[in-house]
Amino acid sequence: MITMKPVDEPDVLALLAKGRFDLPLEGYVMTDGEEYLGSCLFRTEGQTVTVLDAAAPDTMTLDGVVRAAIAKAQNEGAQFFRIARNIEALARWAQVFVKDTPEPVNVTKIFEICD
Repeated sequence: MITMKPVDEPDVLALLAKGRFDLPLEGYVMTDGEEYLGSCLFRTEGQTVTVLDAAAPDTMTLDGVVRAAIAKAQNEGAQFFRIARNIEALARWAQVFVKDTPEPVNVTKIFEICD
């Protein structure tokens, strides 16, 4: 079963960041049982979350890990998000879900409330 677990250990976040991002960061790790599948790194500043990096084995799981990061920040009060389009996987995600939308994007763009 595929699960996403928040990364709470600073050493693991630093390992995933590979020196590319300053701390503090937040992250999720995606696993299938004991097998590592991918991850997502993000940072929330004020009411905006920035997804800094993501890796996943396919489009569906990439979408899941990106939305998980944005949803976590939204649950903590964020109303907008940005995507690091210099990361190939995130650029592809943005091309599908927020192609021509100027940033920061309102979270309602990807999380609509159904009646």
